[in-house]
Amino acid sequence: MEKDFHYYITYSIAKLTGYDKADIIAYSSQFVDDNNEGQFTIDKEESFFPERIPANGGYYYPIMTQSLSPKSLDAYIQKYVYIPFHFLPGDNNVEINGKKNPLSTTPDSRNARKVLNAAMKKGDPYQIGIALHTFADTWSHQNFTGLRESWNAVYPWYNVFKSIVPNIGHAEAGHSPDVISEDWIDYRIDKKIDNRERAFSAVAGIYKAMREQSGKGAQWADVEKDYAEIINTFSYNARIEKVAALLRDKGLGEIDKYCKDDWIDAALDKSDAGVTMDPDFINSHWYKFHQAAKVHFATVMDLIKEL
Repeated sequence: MEKDFHYYITYSIAKLTGYDKADIIAYSSQFVDDNNEGQFTIDKEESFFPERIPANGGYYYPIMTQSLSPKSLDAYIQKYVYIPFHFLPGDNNVEINGKKNPLSTTPDSRNARKVLNAAMKKGDPYQIGIALHTFADTWSHQNFTGLRESWNAVYPWYNVFKSIVPNIGHAEAGHSPDVISEDWIDYRIDKKIDNRERAFSAVAGIYKAMREQSGKGAQWADVEKDYAEIINTFSYNARIEKVAALLRDKGLGEIDKYCKDDWIDAALDKSDAGVTMDPDFINSHWYKFHQAAKVHFATVMDLIKEL
């Protein structure tokens, strides 16, 4: 999924189902993708993901939740970044070429439900947002694993230009599985995939789960047509505008624009000595996100015995 889903649609669902920290939930959901080794702006200067930050004579170690660099070839990244945050192993009920894979992602799986329910039960908006990201990805990343393995080979070996891509996640399929408005072909199962169907199913699953937990907001049947219209809108920007219009129509205000630098810039300072903590670091959103991500990671590792 892209930002239109992980941030804007997630924000709208949280607001419609009565969560008073919808902004934190939605930012956490999208930040799972942006909390990678790429560039950030800290004190108006470019910086990269800090592997450790000086603290009380020692160090604080943040946790990376995405990787978009050659580091993805590292089995450690595949097992401990991709799998727990993006390719959660599912119900082992999918067969491809006569085989099954216990690490393959399946939509709305038991594991995904357990992770989401644990976060919602605790009530931490950062954990809820992170869990919602992983939960949503079970639809868009279904039938893939986070590892480099032949299971993920979408194209036949003789399609040299396509199959040369490392078989990590949906790398062979490119970005297509994450784009709501795209169709693509999964040659492993010889099927044309309509992402709109998957995204709409994800919206329904998330809305129902959040409303069940909060006990607030309209029934899914009352907003189903609104979300069907959003999902079936072809343009990325138009989808975001329709989400904003839905919230305005419901009297729920406006959505703040998302900027991936906001949380890290407020938490960290940049000087000649390098990256340091802001004096109010432990109360920052960025710190609380990383603490929640570590809890999410531990929850998933407890579930996935194969790792």
